[in-house]
Amino acid sequence: MRGLGSILMTHGQRTPRVYVLFHGFTDVPTQFEVVGKALFSDGANVYIPRLPHHGERVAPVRALGRVHGDELAAFGDSSVDIARALGDSVVVVGLSAGGVIAGWIAQTRSDVRRVVLIAPAIGAGRVSDDDALALVMIASRLPDVRRTNAPIDSTTPEYLQGISTRGLAEILKLGHRVREDAGGKPPGVKDIAFLLSERDQTVSEAASLDLAQRWFDRGAAVSVFRFPNSVGLPHNIMEIGARGGNPDVAFPVVEALARSLPPPPSAELQPIPCRGWRCTLRRLTR
Repeated sequence: MRGLGSILMTHGQRTPRVYVLFHGFTDVPTQFEVVGKALFSDGANVYIPRLPHHGERVAPVRALGRVHGDELAAFGDSSVDIARALGDSVVVVGLSAGGVIAGWIAQTRSDVRRVVLIAPAIGAGRVSDDDALALVMIASRLPDVRRTNAPIDSTTPEYLQGISTRGLAEILKLGHRVREDAGGKPPGVKDIAFLLSERDQTVSEAASLDLAQRWFDRGAAVSVFRFPNSVGLPHNIMEIGARGGNPDVAFPVVEALARSLPPPPSAELQPIPCRGWRCTLRRLTR
């Protein structure tokens, strides 16, 4: 059985760069293991911490209901503190729930060089901002609703087929908090990239673009890339091929963005954050 704990790839000494990779909701650190090994081969140290209450071997879906937004924020801060002891320049990458934690770090930490948010759960997909916030508030107060699609496969325990409404609500609450904070003060990190998928309906693309705009308006260098529908990548762009993903397409893009390099053309640069007089007018009237 594969391990479900945090993964540390170290060269035995401080390196010029260290990567912190945050996996998604219901997943475990092995989600980023392949990408982590590629970054490690560059001579960097790599830390892939397990999110709180994830990867539990007993009642794993029930454990997800104990996720709390404040705990995730503190977890992000402590992960960066660990990384600072491993290397000189810290780069943070996060997917979905991990993307929200990465967003928290981008907003609050000034000791991180670059942050990459992949399909971050800043807002829920398919509903308006107001409706999404109302649903989050309701879900965080009602008893937890857990859905398990299939029993755990002991040969691949990292694939948890289930969800917790309370845990998901806490992640979205933290995403809302990051977005609200970004509207009032500049981010601590000045180099930020987003990676989205046009096919993704799990999280709100509009919420991510609004967050990108807020950071850009307050002085950060922000770029947004998106996989078009034709690529066919789901919300979890790190998924393996057998489960609907395409690592040959997705992983090189993630690695390039982590390295601050132009990604392959499969991820298209978006005209956001927008520039010019139309954007200036929109900001003044927002």
